[in-house]
Amino acid sequence: MFSFFNGKKNKRGRGASLRVEKTPSSVSHQLLLLKKIVLVLLVCSFLILLGLNSRTLINDINQQKIEFVAIEGNLNMVTEEDIKAAVFDFINQSMVAIDLLAIQHALEKNAWINNVSLRRKWPNTLIINVTEEVAIARWGETQLLNQEAALFSPPLILSQLNLAKLSGPEGFEKRVMQQYQIFNQLLFSKNLRITSLNLNSRGAWSMQISNEIKVVVGSIQAVERVRRFAAIYESLFARQIENIESFDLRYEDGIAVKHKSSISDVLVSMQG
Repeated sequence: MFSFFNGKKNKRGRGASLRVEKTPSSVSHQLLLLKKIVLVLLVCSFLILLGLNSRTLINDINQQKIEFVAIEGNLNMVTEEDIKAAVFDFINQSMVAIDLLAIQHALEKNAWINNVSLRRKWPNTLIINVTEEVAIARWGETQLLNQEAALFSPPLILSQLNLAKLSGPEGFEKRVMQQYQIFNQLLFSKNLRITSLNLNSRGAWSMQISNEIKVVVGSIQAVERVRRFAAIYESLFARQIENIESFDLRYEDGIAVKHKSSISDVLVSMQG
């Protein structure tokens, strides 16, 4: 703050004088400026340290390797060795850089794996969740059908030979599977198990049941014919089933039965 004095003479001297005084406001202003400079320096230092630490942290994260693989899901046909072999080339990769999609594709090459999902668990674990295929039936000699009637081809199906063998024209897998399930439901309560079911190119059904007995169903009202057979099975055929070679359900009023000891079929009437 400036202070002005008038130009009159006084006892101490002649002429006018000008004097500058440092007031408290001026000192405060300088202190505030100093504080701002110190604050800026502190912020800059903090940012520099933060940048260095962030770079170090990012480098640490990028260099973190996968050290453990955790397998989730119920494994019956897929072994831990199968999974380890598929992910072996990825184990020492970075947790960040690892290609999870590539691992998924490598695992899904195993015919017994229906679906697989992967996730990281920090700091060093890869978690693999596996859903296996469930074989419902065989298709031909080398393929299996799952619950969605989708075909899959594992290298060996010897352990699945107890499943029913289904067959039919290409593209009819779902229809054959559905018909198998319907027929099986009708016969299961009669202790009859379907071992094979075939749909031929003319749309006619035939199957083999317990004790290698052949059953010709035909193409017309197939479900109704099998239902009729199941309804009379226990009363007419159960006691002599060991001596029966085949049934033919294509008759309107009866069922043709061929016994192992007989050359010709015997028509069993259902009337009365």
